[in-house]
Amino acid sequence: MNKLFKLIIFSLLLSTQLFPQSISRLKAKKEREKKKREKLKVESIVEDDLQSDSLNLSKLVQENAKNTEVVSVNNLETDSLAIKKVRSPKNIKKKEIIISEVSLSINTIPEKVDVILDDVFIGKTPIAGQSILSGGHIFEIRKDGFAPISYELNVNPSKSVNLDFFLNPIYNIKFKTNEPGLIFELNDNHRWTEDMIKMQLEAGDHQLRVYRLGEIIDEQIIVADQPLTFQYYLKKGMVIKP
Repeated sequence: MNKLFKLIIFSLLLSTQLFPQSISRLKAKKEREKKKREKLKVESIVEDDLQSDSLNLSKLVQENAKNTEVVSVNNLETDSLAIKKVRSPKNIKKKEIIISEVSLSINTIPEKVDVILDDVFIGKTPIAGQSILSGGHIFEIRKDGFAPISYELNVNPSKSVNLDFFLNPIYNIKFKTNEPGLIFELNDNHRWTEDMIKMQLEAGDHQLRVYRLGEIIDEQIIVADQPLTFQYYLKKGMVIKP
């Protein structure tokens, strides 16, 4: 009985000593778990904050970029408008052009010559009191057997304009030669190799060049003052009247 009682008392004493230790250990364990949970919570909050900040930062960057683009576009539009305003021409006062009717008179030698004004036939000479407008005009004077005349004139506003024209006659010229292998050139533009040709030349002097193998070997003057036949020789020319 005493042994049993002692054993019970010993067990009680042992339990009283171990129980506080187990409680303290349990409390310490709970404290560690609590701190661990708080630490995890804090880390989770930090990560969420970092993600939120990064999202907010990216949104802010995008918004700033959009705003920057809008501002740049607006600036460009404003600048282009400013440039247009700067480059806009000033109001230039146009000069008033005075157009009036002018009395035209035309005399020619010979007479009865066709007069064409700006591609419109206005009559034969002599012409007197023909009304035309001031400004630029082109006159063409034509008659068979005579060299035509084309004349440009800026008619100023005035009471009248008087024009006189002398027409050169055109003569029939026959050219002949017996010299072989020659090239003939008249007035720097007309060439031939035939030993006989017919030409119509305006009254006056005309320059004749003679070529052989690409070189000038002779130069002469043909004077057209009447219908004639020009006989060419290598050293000189002979005029044979019809």
